[in-house]
Amino acid sequence: MFVSERVVFVELHKTGGTHIGQWLQRLVGGAQMGKHNRVPPWLRERFIMGSVRNPWDWYVSLWAYGCAGSGSVRSQVTRRASIDYCRNQLPAEMGKQRLRLTEWVSQLIADARKPASTWRASYRSADDPGAFRDWLHLMLDSRRRFDMGEGYGFSPVSCCAGLLTYRYLKLFTSLDQELYRDPELATVTGMRDAMQSRSLVSHIIRNEFLEDDLLAGLNKAGVPVSPEAESDLRRASTMRTNSSRRRDAAYYYDTECVELVAEKESLVIEKHGYSSPL
Repeated sequence: MFVSERVVFVELHKTGGTHIGQWLQRLVGGAQMGKHNRVPPWLRERFIMGSVRNPWDWYVSLWAYGCAGSGSVRSQVTRRASIDYCRNQLPAEMGKQRLRLTEWVSQLIADARKPASTWRASYRSADDPGAFRDWLHLMLDSRRRFDMGEGYGFSPVSCCAGLLTYRYLKLFTSLDQELYRDPELATVTGMRDAMQSRSLVSHIIRNEFLEDDLLAGLNKAGVPVSPEAESDLRRASTMRTNSSRRRDAAYYYDTECVELVAEKESLVIEKHGYSSPL
């Protein structure tokens, strides 16, 4: 999360957030406070921006990042149970001081049963569309919802939506602990209502239109941008950081996988007007 006096930027993973944060530092000042963390209550009255990406492309990027040996998802799905993770990192990811005993048991049992070798095999090559499809089926199988940690498996959202929708609701709404308790979030209608009624963000930057959307957001926030700075921003669009090395999304998808993402990420697709790569 990037925080300034005038703008708060909440970064959804793999959506150009590092690049956006660097430009906000130059254009409005401020500082980075964590990475993919929630907006605390005392900052929720400021102008809040978030970032998003075409879901089909987002999953390819997340997987390719893992193929390079990077990312929290790869780290979590390819290892077995970790007491240290359950004691320290997982509660923080869920916005809690500590896990309940039942949560400890559920996560540790799920991790012990996790098909870690199958997950590792799905990261075999960023040039292999078959590996990506294997990985995607694992990612979007509700039976594997505890494998990637983050509290995803404890949220009703995991019953019918994918990790992207979970992260979207976690970062961009005021659901807080309701994200893990509200049974209405197990339905498309409930999630749609939460996106609309509990939203914290005043502006979303789409990765595909990053420069235009960032400038539009700053204009809405009343932040002036000089012509020189705007020109520099547009020239820098080809030099984004943390990019995954892989081919265009269409290379990796077949019809079945396109439909799977369409089903699991329907709300993000609907809200931002995204189209499939095929």
